[in-house]
Amino acid sequence: MEKEKNLTGREKLNTVLHFAKTNKNELIRYGLLILVVGIFAAATGGRIFSKFSINSIVSQLTPLIILCVGLTFIFAHGNFDISAGAVLALSALVSIFIINGMGCTPASVLVALLASIALCVGFYLFNIFVSIKFRIMSTIGSLAIMFTARGIVTYLVSQTMSGYKLNDTSVLALFREQWFMILCAAIVAIVGWFVFSYTSFGKYNKAMGDNMLSAMQSGAKVNRVRYLSYTIAGVCVGLATMFYLSRTNSVTQNFGQGKEMDIMIALILGGMLLSGGSKSRMSAAIVGSITYVILTNGLSQLGLSDAYVLIIKSVIFIAMVASTLRRSATIKAMPR
Repeated sequence: MEKEKNLTGREKLNTVLHFAKTNKNELIRYGLLILVVGIFAAATGGRIFSKFSINSIVSQLTPLIILCVGLTFIFAHGNFDISAGAVLALSALVSIFIINGMGCTPASVLVALLASIALCVGFYLFNIFVSIKFRIMSTIGSLAIMFTARGIVTYLVSQTMSGYKLNDTSVLALFREQWFMILCAAIVAIVGWFVFSYTSFGKYNKAMGDNMLSAMQSGAKVNRVRYLSYTIAGVCVGLATMFYLSRTNSVTQNFGQGKEMDIMIALILGGMLLSGGSKSRMSAAIVGSITYVILTNGLSQLGLSDAYVLIIKSVIFIAMVASTLRRSATIKAMPR
């Protein structure tokens, strides 16, 4: 009887170990989020859950989730984008020109939003067009776009004393409303999750990250999938622009700097592999964004200066990348 009980206990242990091994990425993803929340809840004495802190977290989290959801479709291919911050800055600058030029009306905001999305989609489609046409890494095209967009912004802003500002900051008040931010983030996250997880388009994105040739043989029109993926990314960057602009109400030379790094850290914290592929999950964009924003807010509430927060973020990024590279010796871990 005792031997039978021991055997039952051993079987239970094996079941638990099998579950942990099978769901390792999910356990790491959600476990890290719980750990970060627990640490900063204790370290800040619960201040991280104050009304002011929650409002700050939501305002930072909304555009980051939108960006990460859109760029997950690119990361799934085994590529990554480093132009998001510069494209954000240029589209924000164009939005200011449109809103001020049309008299700061609701109609001008709608036109600015559409123009922002169109501009961002144009940049991202140009990137993938050059990559396909000349058979070069899309990361190279992303680098060229980053320098071009940032150069235009720097030149235009340098012609003024303090950058460009909205004549009427209340025109973007809707993008500062908590309910609107949560609604937009939720819609983008749900739609992105459904498309990425339950449609053939999403499955093709992941298959292309594993093996482009196999994806083609399974019926994927890879170039069409890549164009559509970069279009989705551009739409999300254009939408996120309006939320960032509503927080600053102006564009300076530093607008959008470091956002591409924020996106990469958030996705990696969420468990996204740099190689993309079948292990890519949309939950990486959502959970990773929440973890990252709580982490940065918690560090700030502990009184650390921006310089120290930046250093800690860099260390976390290097550590997470190193961890990603060691996960499998058989999987190509670096971006293509």
